[in-house]
Amino acid sequence: MNIIRLATLILEHAPAIQQPSPLIPHQTPVTLWNGPAANWAVAFGTLILAFVAVFQEWIKSWFFKPILGLEVRVARPDAEKTKFNGNIGVYYFRLAVTNTGRKAAEDVQVYVSAVKRKKANTKYETVDRFTPMALMWTHKSVSTLPYLLPKMPAAYCDLGHISDPERKAGMFETLPDVSDEQTIFALETEVKPNSKGYLLAPGEYRVHLKVAASNCLPQDFTVKVNMTGRWFADEEQMFRDGIGLSLG
Repeated sequence: MNIIRLATLILEHAPAIQQPSPLIPHQTPVTLWNGPAANWAVAFGTLILAFVAVFQEWIKSWFFKPILGLEVRVARPDAEKTKFNGNIGVYYFRLAVTNTGRKAAEDVQVYVSAVKRKKANTKYETVDRFTPMALMWTHKSVSTLPYLLPKMPAAYCDLGHISDPERKAGMFETLPDVSDEQTIFALETEVKPNSKGYLLAPGEYRVHLKVAASNCLPQDFTVKVNMTGRWFADEEQMFRDGIGLSLG
């Protein structure tokens, strides 16, 4: 904020404010339009114009900015069954990211800041082996979306997938404490570390997300994941009994 520039503009353009002098013959009477009140009005108008001139970019950024939102549901097109490498059954689950603001969001990311698992005492503990990182945008193979236009349908970001337990070993999606018959939820992170922190065993989780862009502040969301560990070849039954996703 350039305060010196603002003060200079006011001093240059504001008229001198004079006190009324005694009326002498042939002098124009002081009225609302030519007296001190008029001078104050002109000064105030000049102040407003100067304020707009100095802070116009800040004003524009306040009224014309992106507003990012996120939704999740277990139903098409947010979730669907497909084939990996043409022969492995996989269910994909996606996040619907929207921009309800008045300006395009630039360099948009959905970042997983933490993953917490529910314990038997109903409290949640952090999954230490998970490394915070961004998720991948659906069908784009990138973790950063160049722009997200306002007032348009949602753009999809992959939250994760569940592969057929009989084929999960071939996809390197196994955990020592998960049986061969149980499913594993694989978060679609930009990197798959050897720690396998992106793989979630059956249980209840809270996935903490930050949805951000280079031209707006991050928005925090939490996705609840209920992994039953059960696999169903039928899509409708899998969406009903195999996994639960919700915001909260």
